[in-house]
Amino acid sequence: MIRCIAIDDQQNSISGLEKYIADTPNMELLASYTDPMAALNELKDIDLVDVIFMDIQMPQLSGIELSKAIRSKTRKLIFTTSHEEYAFEAFEADADAYLLKPYGYAKFAFTLNRVFGQETEDTAQEDYFFVKNKSEAHKAVLVRYADIIAFESFHNYIKIHTKEKVIIAYLSLKDVKEQLNIEKGFIQLHRGYIISIDHILHVEGTRVTLSNHTSFTVGDLYYNDFRDFFTDKLVTSKRSK
Repeated sequence: MIRCIAIDDQQNSISGLEKYIADTPNMELLASYTDPMAALNELKDIDLVDVIFMDIQMPQLSGIELSKAIRSKTRKLIFTTSHEEYAFEAFEADADAYLLKPYGYAKFAFTLNRVFGQETEDTAQEDYFFVKNKSEAHKAVLVRYADIIAFESFHNYIKIHTKEKVIIAYLSLKDVKEQLNIEKGFIQLHRGYIISIDHILHVEGTRVTLSNHTSFTVGDLYYNDFRDFFTDKLVTSKRSK
């Protein structure tokens, strides 16, 4: 269980964090504060927590100043702010991450995965992430990379085809490439698809068919990538016919 504290002088920001935390399995909000001075007075006596989410620009006491007093009370510190210019100061204050407002649940979940996924050295890559599924009343669902067949562009959403179901998430393929760990095991061969190499069923010419029988023709922009990938892995006989 990831135990959390939220500190932000704006109640709407606190409410947003409370909802994101409630929607995320294995997370518990221990306390929230809109007054940084109250947070300072109360948190000095608490046991170590897992993560504190903290705004930077607050009255009386800034998040940067407050972090110096309570950094030892949390394993992870994530600053939240609508001011991009504070990014350098945030990391100088030994922050583990920086969330620029306004941020959605996807960015929140990906940041948590990145921050807590770095804890074990024997994990070269996180094997899962959380995403809100439109088909399940926007509940946050856990998705394992090993179960993914393909990411498919779908209007303003994407479809995440898995071995068990199709998840519809308010993301783009650009979000997938920038925020998920797909450097290994996935390849984009069409502007509408990023596919799992493990789930390629067969290739006929430039037609690719996946294990769920989804198929597409390799796009012109991706032909060179396809050729390099396919010819490198294609095993043929060295014997003359």
